Amino acid sequence: DLVVGAFLHDVGKIGIPDHILLKPGKLTAEEFEVMKNHSLLGTEIVAGNHWLAGAAQTIRHHHERFDGTGYPDGLRGEAIPRIARVFAVVDVFDALTSERPYKKPMALAEALSIIEGDAGRHFDPVVVVVFIKIAPSLYANAVQVGDAALRQGMHALLCRYFRMENAPSPERSDHS
Repeated sequence: DLVVGAFLHDVGKIGIPDHILLKPGKLTAEEFEVMKNHSLLGTEIVAGNHWLAGAAQTIRHHHERFDGTGYPDGLRGEAIPRIARVFAVVDVFDALTSERPYKKPMALAEALSIIEGDAGRHFDPVVVVVFIKIAPSLYANAVQVGDAALRQGMHALLCRYFRMENAPSPERSDHS
């Protein structure tokens, strides 16, 4: 459920207008309200697919905050499904350490410091403790293996969790 939810967590963004989704700068308050609908849209997209039922929790709740100030439902603490509490940390870590058109990737130590500083507010403190222990070695491994090995690993995960017998192999993919 966690892996499938991770792959599909932002599927609802296909229902967000491009002028908001692709805006290079900061969103207005009104635009952000529209953007926040992506978690509900994503939940609707996967509804009725029994094998995606567990992923729906991640899709809907990955923007909830441990202190109750998140969306879409304003859930607090343990009321947030554990799978979404775990993925929330991973999602923010990825956003911090990835290059985007509008920002450079953040250094590992700085990203971990931000996550640790948000324990109990944004993130489940128990999840943060475990994440801080395992993230450095996983991050170092990902950086060391390079893009080709990461693509192969991603392809293996897709085939395992989505039963994609006809999925293009990483060697045939035009996407990086």
